[in-house]
Amino acid sequence: MEKTITRSEIGQMRLKGKPKCPACGNALSFVYEGSTGFSAVKCKRCRRESLINTETLEVILIEKAS
Repeated sequence: MEKTITRSEIGQMRLKGKPKCPACGNALSFVYEGSTGFSAVKCKRCRRESLINTETLEVILIEKAS
């Protein structure tokens, strides 16, 4: 079964932070309290990819292998 959430339910969640792209400083995503693990995200501004640690909000730029 597919899980869904409403905007009002998201609005009731506590925002932990908005990690920024290490290359250009653009906000990558919204991270909410209780989030755990890692998320790979592509920046909408510079198109570079980063790995976000959702527990610590550390952002690591992913480089292409040479």
